[in-house]
Amino acid sequence: MKPVRVTAEQARWLRWRRSGLVTPFADPLAVTGALVGVQAQLLPAAGLALWHRSHSFDHADLDAGLHEHRTLVKVWTLRSTLHLHRVTDWPLVCAATYVPGETYYERQVVRRGGDLAAFHRALDEVAAVLREQGPVTRSDLAASGLALSPELNTSWGGAFSELVHRGLVCHAGQRGAEAVFAWRAQWLPDLQWAPPPFDEANQELARRYFAGYGPAREIDFRYWRQARAPQSRRWLAAILGELAPIELLGEDHWVRREDVRYLAEPPPAPEAWPVRLLYRFDPLLLGLREKWWLVDPDRYKAVWRPGGHIEATITVAGRIAGTWRYDRVSAGLRVTLAPFAPLPAFARQAVEKQALGVAAFFALPLADLEG
Repeated sequence: MKPVRVTAEQARWLRWRRSGLVTPFADPLAVTGALVGVQAQLLPAAGLALWHRSHSFDHADLDAGLHEHRTLVKVWTLRSTLHLHRVTDWPLVCAATYVPGETYYERQVVRRGGDLAAFHRALDEVAAVLREQGPVTRSDLAASGLALSPELNTSWGGAFSELVHRGLVCHAGQRGAEAVFAWRAQWLPDLQWAPPPFDEANQELARRYFAGYGPAREIDFRYWRQARAPQSRRWLAAILGELAPIELLGEDHWVRREDVRYLAEPPPAPEAWPVRLLYRFDPLLLGLREKWWLVDPDRYKAVWRPGGHIEATITVAGRIAGTWRYDRVSAGLRVTLAPFAPLPAFARQAVEKQALGVAAFFALPLADLEG
C-alpha cells in the first residue's frame, strides 16, 4: 500500500482526537483502556489527565474508583513507572511488562554481586506479611521484624515494587504520609487473572498504541513502551496488516486503517482547537519520542526538565504555548500561568474557564489566576 502523505497539522489533529482531548471518552475506564493507562507518579496528575478526557470526573471520583469501586488500579507497569489502569487491563499490562529476572531491583542485586536467591526469599517473606496482615505500609514491614536488604527497603518501591511488577500487589491508598499496599487476591478477589503470553500481550499494547497515539513510527512505539528494537519490530510486524502507512515530513509512520479517512479532514482554525491546561506527565506529552510537533525547539527545556520531570502545559491550537502550576491556598486554588508569549484573547478566555474546571476537580473555588 502506498503511504498517504499528510501534513504535520493533520497528524497533530488526529493525535488530539485519539487522545480524547477533542471529543471526550465515555468514562475514565475508556480513557485508561484506549491510552494503556495514565502515568500516576503524581496521583493528581493522573486524575487531571482523566478529567480532561471524560465527561464528568473529579478527585472524589478518582478516589472512589481506586478504593471504593476498585475499577481502577495504581501499579508500576510501563517504563517501570506508576500508572493508573482499569482493573480488567492489569493482567494484560502486567504480562506485557514483567520479565522475570529483569526488574530494576533484581538487576541491582546482580550488578552488586548480591545473593539473588536470598533476595527472592526476602520477597516471599514480604508476601507472607501482606497475605497475613492485610494492607500494609513500609512502617508495618519494619515492625514485622523483617531484615530487608537496601534494594528491598526503599521509599522508591523496593519490595512492594517487585511484587507489584509480578502482579501480586497493588497500591491501596495512603495512611498518613505512607503508601499502603494490598495483596491482589484480597483487594480484588473477583478479578480474573489470566495474563496472555508476553508477545501476545505486547501486540495488543501495540494495537492500542497506534490507535491512541498515531500517526507514529516504530521508534516512537519503542520509546513509549521502553522496549528493545528487536522486540518492538517483532510486535509491530505482527499487527502490520491492521495498520496503514503514512508519510509525514518524508518519514514513514503508521496509523490504524480506519483512521486514514480522518486524516483527510482539514484541521480547524486555531481558535477552534480546544485550549487545555494539561497537567504534568500528560499522556499527550509522553506518547512520541520527538516533541517538535508540540513545542518549538527553543522551548523544549521549559517543559521537559532534568530528572525526567515534565511541566504542566498551556496548549493553544494543539501546541504548547506556556507552562502553569497550581497551589492550594487558604481561599482555594491558585493557578499561575507562565505563557511563552501573550495569549490571544480567545485563548485567555478559555484558560480562565479551564482554571475554574481544575479548581472544581479538587472541589475548591478558584482563588486566583495569575500570569
